[in-house]
Amino acid sequence: MKLRKHTRQWTSATLAGALLLPAAALANETHVYGIANFNGAASGQCNAESHSVHTQTAGEFASYFTTLMSAGLWTDVHTLNNTSARTDLWTDASKGSAANAKDTQVNAGVDDADVLYVHTHGGHSETNLNSWLVMGSNLDACSAITDTHMRLGNGKLNIAVIKACQSGDYQVWKQGGYRTALVTSTSGFTMWNAFHGNSSCGSFVKDYVKRYASQSRSDGVGENWIDEAYDKDPGANNDDCPVSIVFGETKAQRVAMFEAGGWRDRKNTGAKVASTIFYVGGCDPSGGQQLPD
Repeated sequence: MKLRKHTRQWTSATLAGALLLPAAALANETHVYGIANFNGAASGQCNAESHSVHTQTAGEFASYFTTLMSAGLWTDVHTLNNTSARTDLWTDASKGSAANAKDTQVNAGVDDADVLYVHTHGGHSETNLNSWLVMGSNLDACSAITDTHMRLGNGKLNIAVIKACQSGDYQVWKQGGYRTALVTSTSGFTMWNAFHGNSSCGSFVKDYVKRYASQSRSDGVGENWIDEAYDKDPGANNDDCPVSIVFGETKAQRVAMFEAGGWRDRKNTGAKVASTIFYVGGCDPSGGQQLPD
């Protein structure tokens, strides 16, 4: 059951000022990656539990942006499911060779889109201060890892929605793992919506992804994620704990993006020198520590 709640924010810096980027100046391209099939190396895939709903939720996310396209409010949508989702499409040129760093590849790489969505399996390491996402193809590597492969916003990417377990771990964030891995001060990337701890999966995810996408056209792109994906389980250590990590120069800019940013109203948060994590205080998942109140 969904509960009324207050989102908690923690910040790694507080400065002053705010900048807005007019929606008219924005390009509008979405990439979705649904990775549902994990049948091992013999199939050219990776090893994990196959979940058909992963591609279904990706379809719901893509469908909303296709609707915007039909209304003349969006430019392009591309779907790369299963073995089309590869680690090289997440690898930045600063972290890989020309042959395997394809995050800006046209109509495919994660940094070629303005908005991306991925549904897959994931994990994290507090020791290495990273999270990883399991890919659909084993041609390159079976996991795209935040510190090993990713540097976002050197292309076009502004917002990433990550439906994967442990993809936004609080302890990794607290130690600066995501900010130092994902962005530089000049990156255009602003928001990493993910999960602290494990997240449950089923057909109900299609419903909340559909609602989240449609609700976030003009504002609430961070806040709506937490409202829709959060779930309080009556048992211990089994909550779904979505987080929204916003990168930017000042607290005011980061809060503005979380509360008032949308797909067509993406805020300029300035230099990516700090970050704020938003979450529901006391949320207690498996695969992660209970979040502070």
